[in-house]
Amino acid sequence: MEFTVSDTVYGPVSLPAYIRPVAEVAEFKRLNHLKQLGVARDARFSGAQHTRYQHSIGACYLANRLLDALSLTHPVGETDRKCVLLAALLHDVGHGPFSHMWEKFVEVYGEYWKHEESSVRIVDGILRRSTDLSEQEISLVCGLIGGDAFGMLSPDRRFLSQIVSGDVDVDRCDYLQRDSQHVPDIISPSRPFRTIFDRARVMQLGSESILAYDLRDYPLIYEMACARQTFHIRCYQDPKVLAAEHMMLDILHEAERVGYQFSRNGVSERLSNVHKNLDLFKYLDDSIVDEIACSQLPGLEKAKELINRLRNRKLYQDILLSPVDLSDEVEEFNRTHDEPLVRQTSRHIRSTKQWFEKFNVNFYACNGTGNGMVIVPAASAGEIAPVIGATLPASSEVKDYILFCTSDDVEVQRASKHHFTNVLNAKLES
Repeated sequence: MEFTVSDTVYGPVSLPAYIRPVAEVAEFKRLNHLKQLGVARDARFSGAQHTRYQHSIGACYLANRLLDALSLTHPVGETDRKCVLLAALLHDVGHGPFSHMWEKFVEVYGEYWKHEESSVRIVDGILRRSTDLSEQEISLVCGLIGGDAFGMLSPDRRFLSQIVSGDVDVDRCDYLQRDSQHVPDIISPSRPFRTIFDRARVMQLGSESILAYDLRDYPLIYEMACARQTFHIRCYQDPKVLAAEHMMLDILHEAERVGYQFSRNGVSERLSNVHKNLDLFKYLDDSIVDEIACSQLPGLEKAKELINRLRNRKLYQDILLSPVDLSDEVEEFNRTHDEPLVRQTSRHIRSTKQWFEKFNVNFYACNGTGNGMVIVPAASAGEIAPVIGATLPASSEVKDYILFCTSDDVEVQRASKHHFTNVLNAKLES
């Protein structure tokens, strides 16, 4: 029996029966308790309540839809389809709480950790328990998630490596659509991004097969690049969202400082080490902040104060947007106070053009005689787009520094803003 889900973006979604046992394991159900946009809801976007579970189901649906379209002109084996769908479904199971913020938290304690590393380890275990896949097929699913499946595939199947982990893939397509639905008024696509998959084809480039999109869909794929940049500016890296992230990080660091441990079934680890223990990690989700708030461990007073502020949206106040780095001046200012009063964070958001230039994407079009198809690289497609009547949006690069005041005292905020406005003016004049 098919696995059927009612999705907020696509409506009723039906997936092959083999998805069900995988979607019912604890490691996947955990994604129900990880908000896709982390602390964005706490900061300002009340509708940002969608989860990584919903996103993962959506990515799996889009992968199935894309493979259906490709199969019209290029047969896709059932085993390959199964591996791709499972990779799309499970690609985010290694995420920590609060989106990518958990990676920043762990890095402070000396380890460069990316959620994809945990995803691959967790997926390996899930597939061994819940599927009949062979060792080679399990390796392929993990490779599709980790972005290193290309070398595992024969030349005629290498297009599969672009579906889950590529520059234009089902992951990016789903999260942009889903984020735009739950955080409205950020972007307004000319049509749903998912429609790019309906005319996708497998093309031959030398001895290898590649995924290519209809040249007529070039403007929509360019819109995707623009949408991603717009979301970074107006949502993902909005000053209030960054302020909420700083507060959440401070909560976690306070818990770590006083020796707080996350415990389940008699097993405990410091927060910065939980990702190393997969049996414990599968219980770690966004509710960790509630556990800290209810903990009786001495020394958590500061963390609990910040939790209350965050819940009431009394965020760190952004006091200055600077074109130059003021980290030395911030450090000097904080040395004169009992606790750090000002924090600086940086933003570097590439322009639409810079973003799209990095996209490894190909297009196809009818050849001059109309009797066949030719591959059109992205660079060439950009030259053709104006000819086919496409108007392409564009946004400039953003590179700046945001200063936050950690105090909720309005007078302290005002004084800090006045101080650093003068510091910035003096620095710009020198």
